Formats: sequence, structure tokens, C-alpha cells
Amino acid sequence: MNKQPSKESLKDKVKGIFGLGPPRPPSKPSDTKPSELIITTDIIKELHPDCGLSNRVRMMNHICELAKTKKFEEHAVEAVWKAVEDMLTPEQPPEARHAVLQLLRAIIQGQGERLGPLRAYFFKVIRDYQPSNEDLSDRLEVFKALTENGKDITYLEEDIGSSCHYPYCFCFMCI
Repeated sequence: MNKQPSKESLKDKVKGIFGLGPPRPPSKPSDTKPSELIITTDIIKELHPDCGLSNRVRMMNHICELAKTKKFEEHAVEAVWKAVEDMLTPEQPPEARHAVLQLLRAIIQGQGERLGPLRAYFFKVIRDYQPSNEDLSDRLEVFKALTENGKDITYLEEDIGSSCHYPYCFCFMCI
């Protein structure tokens, strides 16, 4: 019963356990950082109003999944938002409004550090949106994602401070 000689010596293994040795390369390429995703014109076309509600909702759900695992190219978030912002109106069916709010939440969670001043823009969109009661929980989830549960108000300081004379939570729920 011959054992194959290990490529790592016992000394190297011990150093690795205590973090004293050279860092090990990641086992999979996906462990390094998410790859950048290019939002193609085909994806944007699928979000166009001419494609019908069910197709647009399906594509938004697909983009939600991509936003969680990949980083979007520069200006991709703006392009996606411009393609779907018409669906966040009280006249749209609840399915459409919920899909847009879920997309916005996924984009904020997945692309957060790349949004920069867009965070303030999305805050104003959520603040100024005149929802029905059935949209309130999704709207609050977007707000929580935008502020990382109230921990990060970068780019939102002035808007939060000037939004209301009452504590923001109460004002937000009343809008």
C-alpha cells in the first residue's frame, strides 16, 4: 500500500492552516470576482413596451438573477431603468409594478457599490412613487436595500433630511 507523495509538505500544510504561507489561488475562476455583464441591445429590446407585459416581466426576472451574480457594465443600470420605468405607475397591473420594484431591489443589492449618485435618484423614485397599499412592502424592501437596512445613506443624506418634518420612517409610510 504505497501512498502517492503529496505535493505539499507537512510544513507547508501547517503554514497554510495558520495563514503564514503564500496565499492559495482560488479553486474556481468564479471565486475571484464576478465577471462583468454587458447588457445588450437585445436585452433592452425585450424590455420595450411593444414586447408585452409577460415578456417584459420574464426578462426583468432574468436580469434580477444576473444582477445578483454579475457586475453590469458602465451605464447598463441606467439603460435597464429607462426601459422599465414606465411600468412603475399606478395604472400598470400589480404584476408589472412588483416586477419593477424587485428588479430595482436586485440592482441595488447587486450593483450597489457601482451606483454612486444613482442611489439618490432611486431614492427619489421610491419616495415620490404613489403606490397602492399592495406595493408598500416591495417599496420598503427597495428602501431597505438602498440604505443597507439604514446603515448607509451615502448620497441620500440631504434627501432624507429634507423629506419630512417627522422621522423618515413615518413619513415614508405615509407617502
